[in-house]
Amino acid sequence: MASKKTNNLNNFDKPSFVSAPPTSKKKEAMSLCISAKLLSCLHWCYALLFAALAAYYLIGENSDMLYMAQSRNLFQENYAYFLDCMKQPGGFLFWAGTYFTQYFYTPTSGVTILITLWLITFCVMQYAFNIKNGWTILTLVPFVALLCSEICIGYWLYYLKHSGYWFTTSIGFFIAITATLIARLLPEKIKLAWLVVWGIGGYALFGWISFVGILYMCADYAFSYNDKKLNKLIIPIVGIVVIAVTPLICYQFYPSMKLSTMWYAALPIFWASQAFTFKLELPFIIMALFPLVFVFFSKNRSKEEDVKGKEAYSLIATIIVVLGLSAYVTDKVNFDNYNYHAEMRMYRAAEEGRWNDVLTEMGNIPGDATREMVLFKNIALLNTGHLGDGLFKYNNMGEHPYVFDSLQVHMVQTAAPIIYYFHGKTNFSYRWCIENSVEFGYKVQDLQNLTRCAIINEEWDVAKKYLDILKQTTFHKEWAEKYMPLVKNPKLLSQYEEFTNVKELQSHMGTVLDGDNGLPEMYLINYFSNTMNKDSKLLQEVTLTYALIQKDIQLFWPRFFLYAQMHQGEEMPLYYQQAAFLYGNLEPQNVDIRRMPFDKEKVINAYESFHNLSQKLIEQQKALNGSVDQKKIAEEMKPMYGDTFYWFYFFCRDIQSN
Repeated sequence: MASKKTNNLNNFDKPSFVSAPPTSKKKEAMSLCISAKLLSCLHWCYALLFAALAAYYLIGENSDMLYMAQSRNLFQENYAYFLDCMKQPGGFLFWAGTYFTQYFYTPTSGVTILITLWLITFCVMQYAFNIKNGWTILTLVPFVALLCSEICIGYWLYYLKHSGYWFTTSIGFFIAITATLIARLLPEKIKLAWLVVWGIGGYALFGWISFVGILYMCADYAFSYNDKKLNKLIIPIVGIVVIAVTPLICYQFYPSMKLSTMWYAALPIFWASQAFTFKLELPFIIMALFPLVFVFFSKNRSKEEDVKGKEAYSLIATIIVVLGLSAYVTDKVNFDNYNYHAEMRMYRAAEEGRWNDVLTEMGNIPGDATREMVLFKNIALLNTGHLGDGLFKYNNMGEHPYVFDSLQVHMVQTAAPIIYYFHGKTNFSYRWCIENSVEFGYKVQDLQNLTRCAIINEEWDVAKKYLDILKQTTFHKEWAEKYMPLVKNPKLLSQYEEFTNVKELQSHMGTVLDGDNGLPEMYLINYFSNTMNKDSKLLQEVTLTYALIQKDIQLFWPRFFLYAQMHQGEEMPLYYQQAAFLYGNLEPQNVDIRRMPFDKEKVINAYESFHNLSQKLIEQQKALNGSVDQKKIAEEMKPMYGDTFYWFYFFCRDIQSN
């Protein structure tokens, strides 16, 4: 008993912190432990952060692009369309992708479906690869890649030949992950059979995605931490054979496919004419290959465990890097060119007859507009009756669409059909709709343009054919039903005010289809500026306007005098006055303008002050530099005179249309 007391006394007297070596205590103090409960919470935090990031860039930054995407999509609610999709490998993805893309008709609805699909796939992936210990942060990488693929394509939107692009790969990725989970859960003896059935059967439905699923299954089995009775080399070898042989076997069933393209069937390819970019395919490669990394984190554990020590530090560093890079890369690849999005908003506003919104968009442009936007502005002024006093209130300089690679953007592939339509050139609109449909497939947008042209041309059977197709869509049935009464009773055309101006222009021009050389704006300028018409005030004003844009004095005067004759008693619009005053001063021997009642302040005084300032700036530049820089003078005078015909005539030059 005494010895026991002595021992207890010794233990009591001895401080407890000296029971372990100082070095061990120091290491313990520096160690870090992340509890399993916190790791479980982080799992959901990752998902919510990604959902917020995706919603911001898809809805907040690209809703107009997504609306245009559904407009350039066509899903038909019939079995024939499904069979048509299945005529190529991956047909089910094309069918499903086009179905869900149409929900971008209301961008919020389509984005909600897309993000939900990503989050479901995110959860399934945890089980498919059995990722533990908080390393679920890595599973965000494929979804960030998919998000980037949605927002980085830019003008390739108009050149894609991939139906349902915005959903096909996401759906395919979910299916590949699900197939991997099924393979993990299957009994050992059935795994090999499942791989073969999936590879061959899945190819017809999912194309290249079936091979992605095979890679996941092979990697998961070959590098699994579990010991299996079946030799780990058998499944990978069989998987490689299936990938190599399946396209060769299936080739004979797809006569429209090239053998060289069979291995990446249903993979979006960004190729058009002489342009090709690999940059836009990188997100799909990252999405497909990055999950192979997950097999190294696949540890069979019955529950989550705490993460301690160096692994905890590594995890925190990985979380910071993945989240930081995700936000940075997404922001960098987002195609946020202002004109790109403004073009789409102007297209939709013009299509819906919201002409004031078109002009508002034009007025909000921070820099130069594209030529497409300038034409939409002219159409809006025509339909609001303000061509003569609004033409030069907006920036008319024009620039080519911004692209990041070798893609050449042409207006005939973007907005030419509807631009031609609003100018009354229905046959040109019809022609480019058909040509684009042959190359890129029929779209809702094309069918609507074709319907309008058929109505204006009074081709009622043709109009009914297009309306019947649109009635088989999900969101454009009402649009089709709106015009169906015209097919049954053409006399109702006068009740549809949206056709009034187009019908008047078309009826006074005829339907001759000559050549535009793929340059709609140049064709319209040349055609209308060389046209004379005494029967339609609307058409006559269009010819006068384009004579102004042409800057041809000889073409201007006959059209100006005809306008004055047809609008006797009305006030002459501002820009017609400015043009007449300028041309009369430039070539006084041709027309005597002294008796014309010009507006003193906006025409005469404006010209005199414009002329005096330009001469002053020219003299200053000659004195300083010995030469004259027209661009610099133009920029200095633009704030005061950029909204005059005078500035447009002298400084708006060297514009190349697309």
